[in-house]
Amino acid sequence: MKDYTLTLNGSAQQLSTVLSNAARDDIPWQQLHIQPDAANANPVYVGTASTVSSSSHGVRLPAASGGVPPAPYIFEAVGQGQLRLSALYVLGTNAEKLHILGVEQ
Repeated sequence: MKDYTLTLNGSAQQLSTVLSNAARDDIPWQQLHIQPDAANANPVYVGTASTVSSSSHGVRLPAASGGVPPAPYIFEAVGQGQLRLSALYVLGTNAEKLHILGVEQ
């Protein structure tokens, strides 16, 4: 298991930008848990392309409420499938954070 914190920049970002060496560290995961930070005031949008937006996304992660983050969203590989951080894009407000926990295959 590994965990990361991605600081959002207001533009679409690949989750793999948290990796120190994306070519080496973009390993397959069995599960990915992603959760907005407790201080986030705005939603985070998750998709599979750099065109992720508030109107075109796969998952909308809500903002925290009263300083309590929403439950993590869990992506799980099915069968022989693999999850890679480079396959997911996020869009969120500049300087807000997204926490990532990966369970290796």
